[in-house]
Amino acid sequence: MSSFVIAGKADDPSYARAEYAAKQVQAIVPNVFFRLEMKHPDHWKEFINSICKLYDFSSYSDDFGGPLVWTLEGDLVGGSADFVHNVCIHRFGMKDPPAVTDPLFKQIASDNLKQVKLQLQREQSGPSLAERCDTANAKAKVSNLLSSMSFDKRQLIHQGGTFEVWTSDQLAERQDEVRGAYADGQAARLEPGLRVCKVGQEDSHIIVLHPMPLVEKQLVLVPLRQTADITFKQLAEEEAAKQAEDAVVAPELPEDEAAKVAKLEIHPHKFRTGPIRDEDLSHLDFVAAMDILLNVGGVATWTGLKGSSEYRHPVETYIQVLPFPLNSAGADSPLQYPLELYIERVLHEGKTKLPVFPFQHYLVPVSPEKPDLQDYAKAVTTAYEKAKAHFDGSSWAIAFTTSWLLIMPMQPPDVDSPHHEAWLKLPPPHPCSLCGLLISMKVPSGFPETAGVMGLSNGKLVSTRAEEEGIPEGSPEFDVAIRDVRICSQLL
Repeated sequence: MSSFVIAGKADDPSYARAEYAAKQVQAIVPNVFFRLEMKHPDHWKEFINSICKLYDFSSYSDDFGGPLVWTLEGDLVGGSADFVHNVCIHRFGMKDPPAVTDPLFKQIASDNLKQVKLQLQREQSGPSLAERCDTANAKAKVSNLLSSMSFDKRQLIHQGGTFEVWTSDQLAERQDEVRGAYADGQAARLEPGLRVCKVGQEDSHIIVLHPMPLVEKQLVLVPLRQTADITFKQLAEEEAAKQAEDAVVAPELPEDEAAKVAKLEIHPHKFRTGPIRDEDLSHLDFVAAMDILLNVGGVATWTGLKGSSEYRHPVETYIQVLPFPLNSAGADSPLQYPLELYIERVLHEGKTKLPVFPFQHYLVPVSPEKPDLQDYAKAVTTAYEKAKAHFDGSSWAIAFTTSWLLIMPMQPPDVDSPHHEAWLKLPPPHPCSLCGLLISMKVPSGFPETAGVMGLSNGKLVSTRAEEEGIPEGSPEFDVAIRDVRICSQLL
């Protein structure tokens, strides 16, 4: 396994070219790892001098401008041109990337500098938002507040796009439990240790750790008005009310104990049942989301479902942030998410559709006028409204970063329709699939759960036994057969 460190000034197009080449190599050679050390120009000299002394890279002067590449073992590779030519092209067979003068690298360097400046601003204001999230996550782990799942992970290339598919045999059971507990719009009560902090304009939202995370440090952004602190006294009173018929007297709690917060109550988003105009994502939602993305990093997602039935945990009805890196390689990969290079290329070409996706979708760049939180929030709000305008309907899934927003329209089936059975059996995947990470339950591969290697009738991927076996409507078996789901084995 080969591992490299790439260091450079954030505003340097040469560093941007080396970063770009590393991501290209990572996409085709997954077992090669890169660590990126991106520094503010004012901090570069001190950093590179310490590195040269540490590894005895004596051939570089004190004013060396970088970039510099070396292995984790301390073997020098050289500058950006040496790395691209000797490692990326000759060793790993990558095609020659564009010249360093290409506008692409100037844009990447500009974005890199914005990220570094924003991070420095946060560090000067005390513990950063990222540090607070890390601390809360570590405490939640120690207290066993997180119920993570194990996944079988595999990588695949489809039409030039890199994807990762994570499957788990625990997911179906968990979805059944969630549906049973929250299908009627019930609120969830979480351990208060999952709360991270307030965030957003005038502390409009709170950040909560997802109690059943799909990835490390998965965050949920909940409007403060949708939460409530439940004290031990309230819990005792509720329990006493339930047992009133048995004349059970609730024990008296010490005053200081009674006032402590026992649970954090989170009500589900009202989008599914309320008016779209009143309950859609607002500018305040995007301010809070961008605060996390700019300081923690990651892909933000949201699924807005109108009507049908609820299959999600209440926290999953809000914006979620899945921190980088979103891949099985972890922090050693320069790819922040599987489709990063693919989406960057599509944006660079000025296109709004990803050829790798066969379904309806729309890609919009996020282009703030200035590198500050309010402008980023304004830009992503504008992108969201622009993307929605391209589709009819009232349900959609979105994923967005500080650079782009991608929307996919959805059509939840009517609760009384046969297709609703398929919806419950195989609900839509998490919207992080829009950035190339598909998370799915393991579906049994044998009949009758699946059938039809080349597809079901009329080329469908999901059908019913009535359709596949030609059982006529009105026959004694029809009502049962029309709700007996068949899933094409191509989906497995």
